[in-house]
Amino acid sequence: MEWSIKHFNELSNIEVYEIIKLRTDVFVVEQESIYADCDNKDLDAYHLQLRNEHNQLVGYCRLLNYGVSYEDSYSIGRVIIAPVLRGTGNGEELVRKGIAFIKEHWGGKAITISAQQRLQHFYEKVGFTVQSEPYMEDGIPHIRMTAHIN
Repeated sequence: MEWSIKHFNELSNIEVYEIIKLRTDVFVVEQESIYADCDNKDLDAYHLQLRNEHNQLVGYCRLLNYGVSYEDSYSIGRVIIAPVLRGTGNGEELVRKGIAFIKEHWGGKAITISAQQRLQHFYEKVGFTVQSEPYMEDGIPHIRMTAHIN
């Protein structure tokens, strides 16, 4: 398994295609949620990727600078682990690496996410706490969660 973090400008055409395909496969097809994935946030984001021994994209999230998704916080979004790797701990490692990047690269103190409510326990394991009542986003119940990092 190999990890990489690249700014959008550093991604190859193939990488962009693979990222969009994985996000579509999971969020649109698997979760049956029709939403506008291309929201212009990718252009200024860093993209954390996990690739297997065959160089296939099997894990991904985007890292968003202060004020991009939340006016008072950094953010992590589009968190995905391919179905074959779910439950292996790779998802937790993905989020922890994202948190570490934000802390080290931007000096971030707080990270806010819009988490699918069914994943509350997963995000609590990596340091996030619930900040809102459930709300609907793209037809799926979500909650706002925040992690304070030292």
